[in-house]
Amino acid sequence: MRYRIKQFYWAITSNLKEVDSNIISKYLNKEEEEAFNKLKTSEKHHCVRVCNDAINMAREENNNINEKKLAKIALLHDVGKCGSPLNVFEKSIMVLLDRFTKGKLRNYTHLKKVDTYYNHPLKSAKILKKISSYDDEFLEAIARHHEKSYTEKNRYLEIIKKCDNMN
Repeated sequence: MRYRIKQFYWAITSNLKEVDSNIISKYLNKEEEEAFNKLKTSEKHHCVRVCNDAINMAREENNNINEKKLAKIALLHDVGKCGSPLNVFEKSIMVLLDRFTKGKLRNYTHLKKVDTYYNHPLKSAKILKKISSYDDEFLEAIARHHEKSYTEKNRYLEIIKKCDNMN
């Protein structure tokens, strides 16, 4: 629960710095940056933190991860939130309701905000398919980054899930 409080604090105090802009321009092309820039500032900041942590994690583990691909996944994993963005308070309420209802809130995806909360990973993948022809591993990492369990071995997905949950 402590990390959720930290996430809330980051969301209400976030602003992008020059170093964040440098990371964004380093890893994203023009079309990707346009999709990224449709996110709320707090979501952009979240994605940059996920990106930094993912790159650091991959470097520490010293595995054969394509750093540019990982950074793109991290920066773009939430672009599906741009259609019906949640403000900090709505997101906090969704997290609490999801926890208290043990996921039964998912039955109300006919409501736009609930739909965004649960289905933004699939929406993100759909948006990105229109931008470029990313490989299956890339799109799977984005589309499934909120799933509690998965059977396929996708190292990008594993790293993004961990870093997304930390941020």
